[in-house]
Amino acid sequence: MDKGSKYWSKRSDGKFDLIELAYTQRNITNFVKILTEKEIPVEFTTTGDSMTDGKSITISSNITQNTLDSTIGLALHEGAHCTYTNFDVPKKIGNFLLEHNLIHGKEIILLLLNFVEDRRIDQLVYNTAPGYQSYYKAMYDKYFYNNTVDNGIRSNKFRKENWESYIFRIINIFNKNTDLTALAKLKEVYNILDLKNISRLENTLDSLRVACKIYKCIYNYLVTLTKEEFTKQSRLNEKNNNLKGASIKSLKNLLKKQEDFTMGKTHKQKISSLHKNKIKAISESLIKVEFITSADKKRPVHIMDGISDASINENLYDKFHSFKYTKNDNLIEQGITKGKRLLNKLQIRNEQITSSSKRLKQGKIDPRRIYAAGFEEDLFYKIDKANYKPISLNISIDGSGSMKGDKWNQTLINTIALGYISLNMNNIDVLISIRTTGDVFTGGIVPLLILAFDSKKHKLKDLKKLKYYRESGLTPEGICLETLNIPNSSYYLDSYLINMSDGMPTFLDYKDEKAILDTARVVKNIKKGGVNILSYFIEGEYNSYKHDAENNFKKMYGKDASFININNINEITKTLNNLLLKKELVS
Repeated sequence: MDKGSKYWSKRSDGKFDLIELAYTQRNITNFVKILTEKEIPVEFTTTGDSMTDGKSITISSNITQNTLDSTIGLALHEGAHCTYTNFDVPKKIGNFLLEHNLIHGKEIILLLLNFVEDRRIDQLVYNTAPGYQSYYKAMYDKYFYNNTVDNGIRSNKFRKENWESYIFRIINIFNKNTDLTALAKLKEVYNILDLKNISRLENTLDSLRVACKIYKCIYNYLVTLTKEEFTKQSRLNEKNNNLKGASIKSLKNLLKKQEDFTMGKTHKQKISSLHKNKIKAISESLIKVEFITSADKKRPVHIMDGISDASINENLYDKFHSFKYTKNDNLIEQGITKGKRLLNKLQIRNEQITSSSKRLKQGKIDPRRIYAAGFEEDLFYKIDKANYKPISLNISIDGSGSMKGDKWNQTLINTIALGYISLNMNNIDVLISIRTTGDVFTGGIVPLLILAFDSKKHKLKDLKKLKYYRESGLTPEGICLETLNIPNSSYYLDSYLINMSDGMPTFLDYKDEKAILDTARVVKNIKKGGVNILSYFIEGEYNSYKHDAENNFKKMYGKDASFININNINEITKTLNNLLLKKELVS
């Protein structure tokens, strides 16, 4: 069974791209929230090394599948500090040390405090959150459990009676290869630390007291050690331990990294502010990547759930106008006005249809018939109530460059009208999606499905954001339709896919006959799910595609596919208006 990130992470080769980083950031944020029960922000660092301040957590941008678990482990470790560590203790450590006449050892005691506190909080998390153990293991493997450390512990290095040797041996004292005879006071330090009972320490101040005991144990010994005793003891320490292991230089570099980790100063690959903003926008837009097999080839489809302010501001995928763009404002207002007119005709769907049957043998008593009680038995009546059942309209729009201009303008007006209706009707749900391609952040283009508006969760302000979409890109027709999650009739009396497009499917090698057949396959599968298809081919005023495309379009969407001239695009909303008022939809 997969453990750690292998259980949920999508496999990736090499360094994570911005979408993978955003996905990872969201997951780590959730893990930290679960662990700490606090809203602690998790951000990518833009300034290099960063210490945990108890209020936020920074992570490195240099993440691969191999380093993901250790990165998560480090974030959880820092999150545990945010919850369980009293940061006032290290901040005010000088006052404590002055009171106990230990100010001369401040730097070393601070390192020892962090070491003891790490052991305390890590054991606490390890015992109370077993689901995170694999992440902690990966973190410890990276910093403490590796061949370099193992060989260094077993070797004849760091066996001289000095602070450097003690720090190396103490920081790695929980390693299974630890040799408590390597230094004269190491066994005593081990007993003071008492790792098996580390949970006895209840707070950061308890950790400080243990750190001070360890310091005094070693300090009092070293300051009284003569030169002869130092040489004799060091030789005794090295006896029968002649393994060369790693070089002293590599071990010192390793010790520096371990000290930095202990002090919360682990090196974190920084990211540019530009990319950080992109990642934030990706995360807020809930972008995900779904892999599908289309035309015998596995392809990634990028799916954007809603149009967020961040996606507009950062112009994600190069698909959006800036907030200053006002040319589509008039189209939005036209769409809302049209929606209001249609809404007046459809208000019957919001109303309960009532009919009354009188002169019945049973039911409720009709008070207006009581006068006839002595000589008539048909005093009862019954009221029949009926509602329009919910209907789902999945409006999928071709957002490619060929739709630019009047085609898009008219499509936008009618789409806004339908979206407006759904916001004001109890039994019409509308999902508006845009099929296109986008410039991915690491180069190249990808199929892009934008779930622009969902009446079940969005509001009018979200519907209006459609004005910022900039029609461009190619037409990955079947590829994007494959990823649409269209509800069937299990809840809705009727579910419809309403397609509006103006061209044939095209995306790199996805084109011509194989793309047409693949789109037909996808549409056929959608129909099998109980979804009705209404497909409209929008013809330009001057460049009609009808003669060249009619057979192929009907091959994809069925014989009922319609060809609508741009000047007659209102026929779409008229058709839907009649559909929504069908008597068959009354129950």
